[in-house]
Amino acid sequence: MSDGCPKCDEYKEKGYQFCGACGRNLGDAGCGCNAQNHQNTEPEKAKLGFIDFILVIATIFVIFITIFEAVTLVWNFSDVFGFLPGITYPAFLLVPSLHVLFYWEGLAFQIYWIFLAGVILSCVTAAVMRFIDAAKAPGGIMKPGAAEGTAAFWICVFICATMAINLIVMIIMWAIGGGTTVPPLGSRLEEMFALANASVWEEIVTRVLYIGVPMMFISLIVTRKKESLKCIFGGFGMSTTALVLILISAAIFGLAHYDGWDHQAWKVISVGIMGVFLGYLFVRFGLYAAILYHFITDYISAFKWMGGDGLLGVVGFALIVIGFVALIYILMRLVDSKKAIESLPLLHK
Repeated sequence: MSDGCPKCDEYKEKGYQFCGACGRNLGDAGCGCNAQNHQNTEPEKAKLGFIDFILVIATIFVIFITIFEAVTLVWNFSDVFGFLPGITYPAFLLVPSLHVLFYWEGLAFQIYWIFLAGVILSCVTAAVMRFIDAAKAPGGIMKPGAAEGTAAFWICVFICATMAINLIVMIIMWAIGGGTTVPPLGSRLEEMFALANASVWEEIVTRVLYIGVPMMFISLIVTRKKESLKCIFGGFGMSTTALVLILISAAIFGLAHYDGWDHQAWKVISVGIMGVFLGYLFVRFGLYAAILYHFITDYISAFKWMGGDGLLGVVGFALIVIGFVALIYILMRLVDSKKAIESLPLLHK
């Protein structure tokens, strides 16, 4: 495709169906026309499909949810800050069961809370600003490939898909008489801290520890390039090695929730799938995307804390409905990406 739009190869390598610059259908590998002719002869290929359009709108909806959750975090920051010295909380590893390293307490606990809030707010800012940049680019966010190139889009797809998957799994469990329960996290302030902590700390001890660190060492051995050190924070692109590490980290992530969720097998399944989504975000976009997805999912309770259970129910219902569209989209992408998955390199270069 080098004889046409210079961006086509870049978008095709990332697995997009359309070029975000010229709108070319990247499935037409043999097309030798230039970008201008392609747009003139087949303009319909520069339009979003129905599912893509729904998910772009959903992404904007999820961005508003993200901002609301971030405001909730800031609004309650000082209350949580003053509450923390009265309790202790474990810093742990997942191996895959929870292994306590030490306990946070006192001033160190409060400093850690400042760190957590700062990291989360930085991740929110990065994702929102990059989505806005994509919206400001020529053609706007409705241009094929534009939204798909942002972490916000994929975070939206995976959050909604996760909601739908959780509903399906719970219905199956209820049908077979298994039932599901949600273990209490304590008071409202303790819950706010625990969920914010999970968003950051669990990503460090799963995605960084089980994907970033191994990839860094493997890349150093294979390529002998100092750039390999950057792998620890993700964003290095998909490869066979990355795919294997994603599955390993997802399995550990799922199994680690077995004890904490009253030995409920359904949580292992749902969290394991969530772990795959988190791993993909980490590999493609970096640690900030994985943290943000985790934060939005866990802090959905912000609507209960700030507006009551009714508002939480409405938001949850909307995400579940969108979730079934997201599942269709994911399945379509997996079918389209079958050859790309089979031909993944050992390492992305």
